[in-house]
Amino acid sequence: MPHNVVLTGRPGIGKTTVCLKVRNVLEEEGYTVGGIYCPEIREGGRRIGFEIVDLTEGDRYLLAREGASGPRVGRYGVFVDNLERAAESIERAVKRTDVVIVDEVGPMELKSNAFVDAVRRAADAHTPAIFVVHERSRHPVVVDLREERPDVVRFRVTLSNRDELSDRILEHVLEWLEER
Repeated sequence: MPHNVVLTGRPGIGKTTVCLKVRNVLEEEGYTVGGIYCPEIREGGRRIGFEIVDLTEGDRYLLAREGASGPRVGRYGVFVDNLERAAESIERAVKRTDVVIVDEVGPMELKSNAFVDAVRRAADAHTPAIFVVHERSRHPVVVDLREERPDVVRFRVTLSNRDELSDRILEHVLEWLEER
């Protein structure tokens, strides 16, 4: 039976908003939600980087920033050490929370083998998990989640479905939680 949700969609379409709406409702229902999400960092209306937010602890640390050293993705240098911390956040969430969110599994995050391993373990665990994956990545872990795993319910976030999508995801997740 599926116990993972995978969201794809264009950048800026609302994937993170959908995840956070699901998180809020689950927490209102008394469930614990952990994992990470990676919002933009903006200065003067311009995106200059991304940070990692630990949903359980509330800790924030840099994922990538313009001009930073480290592996490059576009104009951003990636802080691989902080991705190791993100991997630990995911692992902790799998063990201690009712639902795991991993937003996003994309080119920056995939620079860390520890992060990739944590994503695989989260997908294999019995804890329901919601993954936001890069739409065009050919990385094996993304292809597995987006196209191949039989234990995944997949949604593509669009302008026309993003407002009701959180309700559809909640139906699946709540059903899985009740069956555990």
